[in-house]
Amino acid sequence: MNKKKKLVLFDIDGTLIRAERMVDNLQRFPYAVKKVFGVDIGAFTMERWKSKNFNGAGDRYILWEFIKDFGISRDAFLDKIGDIGDAFAEYLESIKDGGPSYTVIPEAKTLVEKVISADHLSEGVLTGNLGPSASWKLRSTGLPDIAFGIYGHEADERNDLARLIPAKAELFFGQTFTPSDIIIIGDTVRDSECARVIGATAVIVATGWGVVKEDFAQFPPDMHIDSLIDGQLLALLGLQ
Repeated sequence: MNKKKKLVLFDIDGTLIRAERMVDNLQRFPYAVKKVFGVDIGAFTMERWKSKNFNGAGDRYILWEFIKDFGISRDAFLDKIGDIGDAFAEYLESIKDGGPSYTVIPEAKTLVEKVISADHLSEGVLTGNLGPSASWKLRSTGLPDIAFGIYGHEADERNDLARLIPAKAELFFGQTFTPSDIIIIGDTVRDSECARVIGATAVIVATGWGVVKEDFAQFPPDMHIDSLIDGQLLALLGLQ
């Protein structure tokens, strides 16, 4: 009988990769809405983005917050979420000649490779990105292929995404994962909160954008580290 494995789930933005062209990258939202629904919601500026607390929020939630007042029904929105994800990836591909949209965090790539190589660990992503754009970001930054994932098109809130983990992971890996088997690695308060919601271990890395340790007072992680090759994390994952 195979030995039971731990499941390591990585957030993507701020945890594995960094945005290099923030304003350009944000235009995927109006681009996709225009392509899928024929509706112009206007260009995204940093001021418009900062007007709402989107740090760590999922793309489905962000999209709905911006388009719900433009005459698009909730049912139509959800029915087309796959097309929107494809349009996100299409847009990001279309601007790649202007320079990298995202770059990998070197320590993150090292850890991902270690986890993939470890027989006692299973790996996946837990991300607010829609599936197609998540895959594009990983591929474009040279990260290894990660077959299992919980993606932003599956729910609005990250806590609800986390609640999908046990059943979806059991179906994919053929193993039941208890909360103590699951380790969620992210960079924002929402990552720590969603781990708490399902009783998983929360690991926060301080590589995210505009995140400080004081933000985690309400949802403190089990571990708060500066780098994903920190010895504490490697020990937790049995990689030392």
